[in-house]
Amino acid sequence: MRPWNSRPILRGMGLIEVMIALVILGVISVIYMKTNMYAQKNTGKGIDWQAESVVLEKTIENLRVGFTVTQLQSLDSSTVDSSQGKVKVNVHIVGAVPSSSVATGFTASRLAQITVTAKRLSYNDSITVTTYLWVN
Repeated sequence: MRPWNSRPILRGMGLIEVMIALVILGVISVIYMKTNMYAQKNTGKGIDWQAESVVLEKTIENLRVGFTVTQLQSLDSSTVDSSQGKVKVNVHIVGAVPSSSVATGFTASRLAQITVTAKRLSYNDSITVTTYLWVN
């Protein structure tokens, strides 16, 4: 007779347990691979958008010097920027006279409204920024 607290020794897993473990492992692997592919795809986009942002910032900073208010307000130009490595960015700059409601507290004759659009040549999306530059 066996004592009340003794159990039979389990010698291993049965075939059903192994099959269930393999199915669970397969489902987890598929979920991991799909998530990893999605993350890689979006990381690439983020890097390109970062390049567009750098080009936008650089373009706006370059407009701050060397232009008069009249030149900025009538500006309409396009260039291709390739300073971000392999990413080529088409930059379109449009200047305008700001509305009087924007110039509260400022002399409107010293402000220029600038819209800069950066578009990668290899993709259809773009980033557009509109800002106001004060020129002395």
